[in-house]
Amino acid sequence: MTSPDQSTPTETTTSPDQSTPTETTTSSDQSAPDAATSATPAALHVMSFNALFQTDSTTPEDPGHWPRRAPAIEALMAAERPQLLGLQEMQAWTYGPIEAGLGSTYRSVGVGTRGGSDGLINPIFFDTDRLELLAWNQFWLSDRPREIGSATWGNAGPRTAVWARFRDLTTDQEFAHLNTHLDHVITQAKSKGAQLVADHLKQFHLLKLPTIATGDFNSVALSSPAYTVLVEEFGLQDSWLAAEEQLSPAWTTFPFFSEPEESDFRIDWILASAGVRVKDAKINAFRLDGVHPSDHLPVQAHLELPGDRS
Repeated sequence: MTSPDQSTPTETTTSPDQSTPTETTTSSDQSAPDAATSATPAALHVMSFNALFQTDSTTPEDPGHWPRRAPAIEALMAAERPQLLGLQEMQAWTYGPIEAGLGSTYRSVGVGTRGGSDGLINPIFFDTDRLELLAWNQFWLSDRPREIGSATWGNAGPRTAVWARFRDLTTDQEFAHLNTHLDHVITQAKSKGAQLVADHLKQFHLLKLPTIATGDFNSVALSSPAYTVLVEEFGLQDSWLAAEEQLSPAWTTFPFFSEPEESDFRIDWILASAGVRVKDAKINAFRLDGVHPSDHLPVQAHLELPGDRS
């Protein structure tokens, strides 16, 4: 397995299929299980999870301390094993628990916000037993999206989006996945970042590819400019609302290490293009021996792409 600094994506030209970047490879007080899913084998298990980066200021008693949380993150990954995973706030040295929990068949793509392994990473992990990587790339959420480390909308640091094109080995369906992390403060950066994401997704729509978007959008579902851009204007489905079954209460996705409460404050989303069937969705309040894996809750969905309904 290789680390993120060993691959820098090739720039995308006019359409996603014209760029094939080098692949980056990666090497109990649990919450009560949710209701069993009714998803079929063709359904793709997708997760979005902000794993919270490790800051220098944390101490072993801090709920955000990485060594304290790492076993819970590994246990979460081992319990769920999503076939497609969009992560946010990863660092090159924090991949270990993710890789250990998911297993040896998983690979990842994505580089740091400042290039290589420098900065936070929003990688896409995928199970090679289920998905074949066809192409991937990364862009920066700015007026200069091809410029590594660029930030032009008032945000304090660079933000990125990583996309990948896959072939589903179970259904032979091709699709695209984009994973991102919008700014948490500047409204302009959120709305412009969402618009740039939509502009990139349009390229996949022109190729008639089903699309999935995951991320910490730092924007409340149903009542934010980013949601308006991506769902109401661009037409992506909110998987939580589109789900045939909701397998958990409507928790806030950002409880900040507190017990989750039902709330409209959903800032972590899985979005899907029209025609994708959302079999179920859940907001996962997993803990291990009372330890929360992150200040965010992972969100999950089983998706059936057009043409693979049973």
